[in-house]
Amino acid sequence: MNLRDLTFRVRALLLPNRAERDLDDELQFHIERETRKLIEEGVSAAEARTQARARFGSVTVTADECRDERGTALIDNTIGDLQYALRTFRRAPLATITIVITVAIGLGLVAVLFTVLNVLLFRTDAVPDITEIYAVERPQQANSDLPQFTRQRFEALRSDTNVFTEAYAAVNEIDLRIDGRMMAVNLVSASFFRLVRVNPIIGRALSATDDDRAGGNPVLVLSDKGWQRYFNRDPNVIGRTVLVAGAPFAIVGVMPEGFRGLEVSAPDLWAPLARVGDFVPAVRGAEDKAGIEIIGRLKPGLSRESARAQLAVWDSNQSRTTDRTMSIELVPRRGTVPQPLEAVALFTPLFIAFGLILLIGCANVAVLLLARGVARQREIGIRLSIGASRRRIVRQLLTESVMLALAAAAGGYVVSRLALEGAVYWAMRTMPVDLGDVTLSVPDADWRVALFLVVSAIVATAFFALMPALQATRVEPVRTLRGELVNGARPGHARNILIGVQVFASALLLICSAIFLRSAIASSRFNSGFRTADTLSIDAINDNTRDAMLRALGSDPIVMAVAGVRPFLLARPPRAFGDVGAGKVALSYKYVSAEYFDVLGIPIVRGRAFTTAERDEHPVAVVSESIARALWPNGDSVGKTFRIEPDLNARQGGAILTINPGAGAGGAPLTPRTVTVVGVSKDVAGFRMTDVKEAGVFLPTSRDAPKTFLVARIQGDADLARQTLLERLTRIDPNMGKIITLRTVARLESFFLTTGFSVSVILGGLALLLTVSGLFSVLSYLVEQRTKEIGVRIALGASSRKVTQLMLAQTTRPVLFGLLAGAGLAASLARLVLATELGAMIATIVHVTDPVAYLASLLVIVVACLCAAWIPASRAAQVDPMNTLRQE
Repeated sequence: MNLRDLTFRVRALLLPNRAERDLDDELQFHIERETRKLIEEGVSAAEARTQARARFGSVTVTADECRDERGTALIDNTIGDLQYALRTFRRAPLATITIVITVAIGLGLVAVLFTVLNVLLFRTDAVPDITEIYAVERPQQANSDLPQFTRQRFEALRSDTNVFTEAYAAVNEIDLRIDGRMMAVNLVSASFFRLVRVNPIIGRALSATDDDRAGGNPVLVLSDKGWQRYFNRDPNVIGRTVLVAGAPFAIVGVMPEGFRGLEVSAPDLWAPLARVGDFVPAVRGAEDKAGIEIIGRLKPGLSRESARAQLAVWDSNQSRTTDRTMSIELVPRRGTVPQPLEAVALFTPLFIAFGLILLIGCANVAVLLLARGVARQREIGIRLSIGASRRRIVRQLLTESVMLALAAAAGGYVVSRLALEGAVYWAMRTMPVDLGDVTLSVPDADWRVALFLVVSAIVATAFFALMPALQATRVEPVRTLRGELVNGARPGHARNILIGVQVFASALLLICSAIFLRSAIASSRFNSGFRTADTLSIDAINDNTRDAMLRALGSDPIVMAVAGVRPFLLARPPRAFGDVGAGKVALSYKYVSAEYFDVLGIPIVRGRAFTTAERDEHPVAVVSESIARALWPNGDSVGKTFRIEPDLNARQGGAILTINPGAGAGGAPLTPRTVTVVGVSKDVAGFRMTDVKEAGVFLPTSRDAPKTFLVARIQGDADLARQTLLERLTRIDPNMGKIITLRTVARLESFFLTTGFSVSVILGGLALLLTVSGLFSVLSYLVEQRTKEIGVRIALGASSRKVTQLMLAQTTRPVLFGLLAGAGLAASLARLVLATELGAMIATIVHVTDPVAYLASLLVIVVACLCAAWIPASRAAQVDPMNTLRQE
């Protein structure tokens, strides 16, 4: 193609009217030249003009051939299709709006999940060369409470290896009170800011002197989130101080908006790792032994595997072992979820549930397009009769669908933002205040979300529009021009499939909502075995302020009793073995003070509880009924002895609701010992939602023992008492953790189940509404199309009852098919869930095979479908046969 041709084609696109005038002039020029030539040969003017036109041929065909030669025919046709589609939409605005809204609702709900998943998996901050950054981990220590690395080992890695251009050490996700406000803190070495290569927008980052291991400076760097939440973006925040463990920390910098470090969510602030003792009192005086995370940026040209091998050799030398196989792993750190497959697996059921709404919406669109295709038979027949190909008409119909899809994508974006705003608002309003100062924000939508919306809308709409488009073009032009309805154009089979799909999706969603509802009702009646209505868990593990806190609690009239427990009450108890000589029995244990059983209302069914004189290392124990039966199946356990030793292969006491990771929330050290059973306690179920089961063996401790948490029984309103004690205790220790009412923990299970029910019932109700509206529209249209047939039947003696049954029968088969398919798939998924380890745990809370839920859901759908079908069926029975037969 030369420049002249290119210029001509661009002009034809930009100035089509001028190009058409030039084409007409050129064609007329050729005809006129041939006419003059014939006149010169002696032919009369009229005859010459006739012969010239005959020799030239069809002007229209020649013009089309010239347009094809331009190479712009596709664009011209597309523009024409778009213009024709707009005229079609103006003629049927109600149908157009219905299609756009229906698809937009389903698409917007799916976009909600994709927006959240986009933030978790794909979003990264403006950290240069972020793909070079890796965390150093030891996979074989995943089941150990020993720290993977310490500050000393980090310094050795930096000095003895040459795999990173820069590396930093961190203790992440520490939640504690600073100046009486809960804040999320990341402790980092000063090299963190050099590694990420992102500068503060105000002030400075941490320097080497701030993180001096000999002491370090009490300084803080705020994230944009912390700056907004606690200082309202005050530009004069630099130099202000906040109290951490009674010591003033100065704010020296503020990071840019959106900067999260290398975490999924940004902390409120970053502080020097050297000051870890101020933020984690449990490691004060032994800061170099605190567990840390190591993150580094690989040297240019060094592969991940090569770096891992070098670090494995270094680590084995440091550990003085000969095992150098896979002792070190390098895990990418990109500000996203570390295990994307797990995140996708978690979101898959939600995507399916929300996707079912989109499926129902698209099926409704397909049914509507099928009906419109029948109504447009005459139009399509005319276009076919004047030479349009079936392929050309299908393309025109698909163009209309794509335009509707783009409008639906815009509507889906609006729906997704409104849904996210509503979900965040609802979560913030309903979240228990006990759980801390939690702030949720609506995730932003970026180009990935926009692309997802556009592609999903086009694919979904085009896919469901293809079948109606093909069906609509199966007409006979001659018959359609006479106004006859072509039988082959009645899309009964396709329509039944679409109705079945809608009922199937509705059944699946409503069964889920019924299961959640009945599980929530059962959960509200579940007895954890703990005294929850008037009991508080107090996160007070700062040993320096423990005595003052105990005195404050003891002198407060609202506090009836205080007990000590280790580990944290809401942590999984550590694992151990009990041995009476006949074999080991797996069990869990915790340390409790003498007041523990009374405070939590756990009955001692035989023997006695501990006395205040029985403290740490005292060789006595209280066991639960189930452990007593396991150790002594044929006799009384009181007065018997057994040996207890820790299970070194099990992870010890992971905390569920805690504040300071590594600050005593986990397991308590257990030395093997022989103990005497002084009492047997009633078995306690514990909290199922947090997977916290009560221990089987209790060992004695005291309320003032180091790293012991407190549990208090109060009188009066628990929420008011919690707030009163929080204000009083934070005056003693401004950095103490949370005070949680056990009633809140007990309600968490019901809260999450109710949330699941709310989401599923909204989806199920929306699905049923779309299904019912689609079913009503289909039957109404069928009645309209078959009015003449119905009139003939009534004239021949058919009763109103028979006509009603005839119309109802149109939907009986697809509805039954959808019900059976939905119930069958729900039952199959339930069996698959129960076959997994996680599913077995969920099954103790959510009764996924509840027959009442299945039957009630199916009954609701049957009644709704009957109501939707009854009105048009009854209207069919009222057809006047005489008026009908008089029509054409």
